Amino acid sequence: MSRICAVIPAAGRGSRLGLDCPKVLVPVDGQRRVWDVLRDNLSAVADQVHIVLAPSVMAQFEEVLNSEPGRDRISVSQQTTPLGMGDAIFGAEPYWTGFDSILIVWGDQVNLSQVTLRDVAALCKAEKTMVLPLVECRSPYVQYDLKDGVLTAVRQSREGDVMDEVGFSDVGVFALSVSNLLQCWNLFVKESEVGAQTNELNFLPFLPFLSQRLSWDLQTVIVSDPVEALGINTPEDLQVTRERFARLKQP
Repeated sequence: MSRICAVIPAAGRGSRLGLDCPKVLVPVDGQRRVWDVLRDNLSAVADQVHIVLAPSVMAQFEEVLNSEPGRDRISVSQQTTPLGMGDAIFGAEPYWTGFDSILIVWGDQVNLSQVTLRDVAALCKAEKTMVLPLVECRSPYVQYDLKDGVLTAVRQSREGDVMDEVGFSDVGVFALSVSNLLQCWNLFVKESEVGAQTNELNFLPFLPFLSQRLSWDLQTVIVSDPVEALGINTPEDLQVTRERFARLKQP
């Protein structure tokens, strides 16, 4: 069984939500916050949960962790400069390097199902394997192009790419083998350019680099419910999420 470290890049403050607390501490279900949902979901499939935060959040989050159950299975680091998700993930490399696989989950993906996470964890392997859950949706914000079992491209509307009317998108979850992963990232960094619009070295183009250029094995998990792709980026997203959690609590 692959030993898994779940990595949560959560250095964003969620300014579009208009709230005075970090996004990861936003309440979604009574007393439960985004962090509580992520922790519970990921602790069920991962041996360790690591979260990457902005420096301004560290003190507030440490107070939360003081009363955490299973504190020994939770670790925290900070991303001092907001240079993108890839920088957050690989800046935390000392925390996940001793595991077989990392399970990367964006810091607002509270609508994920346990079934999806279990299916992903079951496919994790220690060598050259990428597990990618995908969901078909209309007007995808991010679109994944596959051919003959290879991930050939990731299109991003925020970088000005043209999307299909219907296409496969992710649900904010990616699993990667740890062996030689840092070396692969460094090679990608050396050969890549920053995004045309974001001016960041995006993480997502690293995935087709692994699949197509370095011949990593791609395992896909097809997710049937597009709600699992819903993160919390706007007040409308937060409202939909809270309503969904309220429905799930009903007998």
